[in-house]
Amino acid sequence: MYLLIDECCRKSLVAAARSAGHVAQRSVEVAKLGRGAPDTDIFAFAWANGAVIVTINQGDFLKLARRTFERPGIIVLPSARGSVLARVFATALPGAVVVFETHPNAIVQIDAAGRIADIAIE
Repeated sequence: MYLLIDECCRKSLVAAARSAGHVAQRSVEVAKLGRGAPDTDIFAFAWANGAVIVTINQGDFLKLARRTFERPGIIVLPSARGSVLARVFATALPGAVVVFETHPNAIVQIDAAGRIADIAIE
């Protein structure tokens, strides 16, 4: 799975995703996006490239997702510090992969323990 990690998330999420066998990069590493890219651009890039967005910025991305059925998958993580967030993400990732296998445009919200707290499939 290709994971596009929002710049609001730490680099450690890239390492966690890659160690689980996924392709992952932060939005700031994408030449078309770069530092400070608007959420609308990240959203469009993810949709066009088959990526799942990983973010702690649920407000903006959920607003964008509600506007259209043609959307990328989104993983919303809780706000947590560095290594804690990476651990939560690594714990939740296998379950999220299962969801995206059948519902590629789902929104998966993760709680602070790394459990899937909510799934929106529209």
